Amino acid sequence: MNSNDWDERYRASELVWSSSPNRFVVEYLSELPAGAMLDLAGGEGRNALWFAERGWQAEVADFSSVAVERFVARAEQAGVAEHCAGTVADATRLTDYAYEPFDLVVMAYLQIPASELAVAIAEAARVLGEDGIFFGIWHARENLDGGFGGPQDPRVLPTQEELRIAVERAGLSLKTLELRERIVETDAGTRTALDVVLLAD
Repeated sequence: MNSNDWDERYRASELVWSSSPNRFVVEYLSELPAGAMLDLAGGEGRNALWFAERGWQAEVADFSSVAVERFVARAEQAGVAEHCAGTVADATRLTDYAYEPFDLVVMAYLQIPASELAVAIAEAARVLGEDGIFFGIWHARENLDGGFGGPQDPRVLPTQEELRIAVERAGLSLKTLELRERIVETDAGTRTALDVVLLAD
């Protein structure tokens, strides 16, 4: 999908994604001291808003201008607009961000082919400050056969080895790379999705 397709998807719904932060963002990153963070390909900014409400300077970058506008509006509604910035940007392109260098870059479910994802991870590494942290979550390749939901195209479902190589080439030090189960409530009952979670600095 291109940016226009995503614009239309966001326009068609009041809220495409959950209003709550991703469970793994909360689990892995709750103890970090407040600083500046980038929610790269962050959509409506559910993760960035959670950080802003915890005292962070939070910036969302997404190639859908509608998603970015929605994040800015939600930040205003939440009373944290002074701590937030929205930037229309492609995660694989060199971009100047309002709050860089960042103490944290979050990349949640940017499901693109491995070669493009490696470029996006390198861009994330570029805008990290000294001692900055990169945190990523993706629908895993294993989800195709053993999990629920997410894209059904293996080309956009990264393997752990693809992620390991991308992180190393970006000059980051890998700290955590693991497959995690995520419980999903559906109309048909409880299902289990398989995500890959990565932490590097």
